[in-house]
Amino acid sequence: MELVTTMAGYEMLLRWGHFLAGVTWIGLLYYFNFVQGEYFKEADAAAKSDAIQKLVPRALWWFRWGAVLTLLTGLGIMGLRGAGQSLDIYVGALLAIIMFTNVWLVIWPNQKIVIASATQVANGGQALPEAAGALATAGLASRTNTLFSIPMLYFMGASTHFPHAFSFMSFLIAALLILALEYNGAYPALKNVSFLSKLPPAGKMGPYTSISGVIHCGLALTVVLFLIVNYVK
Repeated sequence: MELVTTMAGYEMLLRWGHFLAGVTWIGLLYYFNFVQGEYFKEADAAAKSDAIQKLVPRALWWFRWGAVLTLLTGLGIMGLRGAGQSLDIYVGALLAIIMFTNVWLVIWPNQKIVIASATQVANGGQALPEAAGALATAGLASRTNTLFSIPMLYFMGASTHFPHAFSFMSFLIAALLILALEYNGAYPALKNVSFLSKLPPAGKMGPYTSISGVIHCGLALTVVLFLIVNYVK
């Protein structure tokens, strides 16, 4: 009984940390996409430059390290629970892991270029020629993470409150759909990878351009994944 209580206590501490870090990460994701991006469309050049140099780096620090702690605490919970967990947690975890890689391998490296360019211009220099492309690459990956966050949050909750037995076929179909959407979202950062050169070009913002578009796509993706989990065996 003492061991069970101890393990339950460890899991609760990890879950608490998971909630705190997750709120930080996803909250800032929504801030970037729903608030900051819309402000930048209307801000004058001086205000936008000042925000990119002083506000954005601070927000990105909390954003990327929130992602790290969310992932680590989530993996810790899964490790304590062991094998045989619900299909929902594996779908949610796949979405979260892809979102994490987008943060560290696509969004952050490209945002560093944008910040460096703005700083250089503010100091009297020229904008970095790669800054515009870096901004577009980071923006598409960020929109893709917003898309994924909607079903990810659903499946994280469903793993406890509406779980489904694991089905390899369900997970495979869900994973292929998720990876196809990720290929589009990360294509600008992946297009020079040699083993992907034979795949068709992608990297389209499409309906993600607007806030309502990415929210509707996220809700639609949630419904499709829900149907896969419920009806594909």
